[in-house]
Amino acid sequence: MATITKPPCFLGDSDYLDGRSELNVPKGALKAYWDADILDADGVRPERIIGTDDEFKVRFRVELCGDLWGCICGTWCFDVGFTPIGEGKNFNLSTYVKKEKFEIRDWRGCDGTCIELCVTVPAGTIPSGDCSTVYEVAATYELHCCDSHVVLVGYEALEEFQFYLRHTP
Repeated sequence: MATITKPPCFLGDSDYLDGRSELNVPKGALKAYWDADILDADGVRPERIIGTDDEFKVRFRVELCGDLWGCICGTWCFDVGFTPIGEGKNFNLSTYVKKEKFEIRDWRGCDGTCIELCVTVPAGTIPSGDCSTVYEVAATYELHCCDSHVVLVGYEALEEFQFYLRHTP
C-alpha cells in the first residue's frame, strides 16, 4: 500500500536523509516556449491603433518540448493586462470577457504539447476616453496543477496600443 503525503517528507527518518540520491533528470527534459499576439478580426496583426467598435482577437501559443511534459497535466490560465498611459483604469481582459475563455482546463501533456488558444474580444469591450486611450499591454500565462499549485508562469510585453472611440456625424 502506498502512502502519499505533502512536504516536508519523511521527518525524523535519519536513514532516508543519510541515504537519498538525486534523480538525474535528462538535460532538456522540460523546455517551454511562449508567444502572444493581438490580431484583427481576420487574424492579421493590426496596426497598434484599434477602434473600440472593432472586434479583435488575442492568440496565445505555447510549445512544450521534452518527454516529461507527457506526464504533466493541469489547467492553463491566460490573460492580457491593460495599463493606461494617462487617465483610465488598469484591468485584465478576463474581467470584461468571460474568464473561462482564457482557460484550458484538464489539459494533459500526453494528449499534446502544442497549445493554441484564440479569444475573440467583442467590439466595445475596451474602455476609451472621449478621444482615445493608450494602453501598455502585456499577456500572461500560468500552468496550475492540483487546482491551485502554479508550476509555470510568465508574461510577454505586447507594447502599446491605442484604442479610440469613433464618432459618427
